[in-house]
Amino acid sequence: MCNTKISGYPSIDKPWLKYYSSEALHAQPASCTVYQNIYQHNKEHLSETALEYFGVKITFSKLFEHVEACAKALLSNGVRAGDCVTLCTAGTPEAVYIVLACSKIGALANFVNPMFQPAQIRDRINETNAAFLFVLDKLYASVSSILSETCIRHLVVLPATASLPAPLRILAELKSPLEPELKQALHENSKHSLWSAFIKTGSSYASPTEAPYQKDTPVVMVYSSGTTGASKGIVLTNDGINATIAQYETGFPEVSRQKKFLHIVPIWFSSGISISLLMPLCLGVSCVLEPLFSPETFTSDLEKYSPNYIFGATSLWLYAMEHLDSKHDLSFLICPMTGGEQLLPETELQINEFLSAHHYSCGLQKGWGMCELGATVASTSSDKTPAGPRNKIGSTGIPLPLATVSAFDPDTGKELPYGQRGELQVSTPCCMKEYYQNPDATNAFFRVDEQGRKWGHTGDIGYLDADGFVYVLGRAVDYFIDAQSQKHYLFDIENVILQNPAVDICEVVVLHRDGSSFPVAHILLKKDFFGDKLQLLKELHTHCEQVLPAPAVPSAYKFRDSFSVKPSGKRDTEALTHEYNDYLVFENAAIHSVDFYRNFQK
Repeated sequence: MCNTKISGYPSIDKPWLKYYSSEALHAQPASCTVYQNIYQHNKEHLSETALEYFGVKITFSKLFEHVEACAKALLSNGVRAGDCVTLCTAGTPEAVYIVLACSKIGALANFVNPMFQPAQIRDRINETNAAFLFVLDKLYASVSSILSETCIRHLVVLPATASLPAPLRILAELKSPLEPELKQALHENSKHSLWSAFIKTGSSYASPTEAPYQKDTPVVMVYSSGTTGASKGIVLTNDGINATIAQYETGFPEVSRQKKFLHIVPIWFSSGISISLLMPLCLGVSCVLEPLFSPETFTSDLEKYSPNYIFGATSLWLYAMEHLDSKHDLSFLICPMTGGEQLLPETELQINEFLSAHHYSCGLQKGWGMCELGATVASTSSDKTPAGPRNKIGSTGIPLPLATVSAFDPDTGKELPYGQRGELQVSTPCCMKEYYQNPDATNAFFRVDEQGRKWGHTGDIGYLDADGFVYVLGRAVDYFIDAQSQKHYLFDIENVILQNPAVDICEVVVLHRDGSSFPVAHILLKKDFFGDKLQLLKELHTHCEQVLPAPAVPSAYKFRDSFSVKPSGKRDTEALTHEYNDYLVFENAAIHSVDFYRNFQK
């Protein structure tokens, strides 16, 4: 419970606890494997729907049968507890069977991002010494060129159609047959097989004995986005995932059995595996799988499945605003959630107005976190509590029941009181065990305070208000030092530019010359802007001069049609630091086009 005496510091007072029930505050994560947790929650509900895939409903009974068959096949092919199995796939039923089978036998399911470059995929396979690689047929091209350079001894192809009934499967395969390269590889290489053939290899194997539960046993590995360096393997444990499940089971009464969760976050992200799959399955929520997701499928899935829970990027809701007319009834929504992208208060209000107009009145729910911390750390909720609503415009919500969040001075490391911004750090049992085979990075991410609590550095700048609501402003590493040794955060500049209603996206980066730093703004305008760009530039620059310290006023601007993205899906801001031409400079009441290549080379 929160303290009656207010200290003024979030980690001591924990004011957010007033929004949770007594049950949530005393939640105890299950001490078992993730597979055992899911089984125990659903063994009395075997006839209920666990997965839905292109209209095909898979019961919990069938789910456990498939997991058993996969576990037997893995064991019959030499996979044992502690071994690593690599997956390069999307959200299909077979991916679910594999990860739960790995949990059952004590193996580690390693989800590589298929958007990585082939060399990156190769290195992530080899560093784990994985003998098995499961790859979706549509993603085979991502790995084909590097297979001979890996330790893989068995490759299993997962047809996207494998779980469809025979008539639909045959029709789908006629419309989209296997690529010739893949067909040839399956024919010529005895170590390559389709999913159906792989499963048959375990048919005569004795029913596997479940791996005994041991504290901090790894179960899933995903990878960091590489925002601040090379992508790192994030090792998630049974205990961490079970803690995530416990928080939602007790802290979110909106989550109830046999509602529908639309699974659209890629399965190779922590939020895609723990929040969007394992948590709802454990709590008896039916997961609607969408393997190869796009904004277009988002709107069609809303119409087709009427999902109750959705966790997706802000851009998806903006797309829905443009493509769903007033006839569409969204009253089936219980918790539409967003995260992973900046959500301006103006945009949040617009989306809420859209949802309300389509008969959902509780507003868009928001989440904030990171893979290293088990995905979501703070969240809003539609739940109405005696302490008031668990939502404030502009915030990312309150810490989840088992999490503690506070802001710390980046220079001194001291905790800051309410309202003062610093680096947000998190203490939670949902966190990763470690970065895989990277103790230096692990030690840099975690710190232990005087009370023995382990904190994770988020790298985000923000603050908490007196009610415990978290406000995330931007990345701690995104700043520059001016000639007077003053620090200027790039997100402060971006937020000033974003105040103009014509601006959709703004990314500020820093170019360097002769020991000096020059902020430059890359701007994407809203689609409905048809005005004079040069006049707009004058307005933006004048506003920046009025609001920002002189060194933080952008030295130049560039209007863009798009931004390149990294394999994680995040905008590639690093690439912008290597662009030197086609900038616009406003000076002496005139606008000049400037090529900065000569003047701004690093």
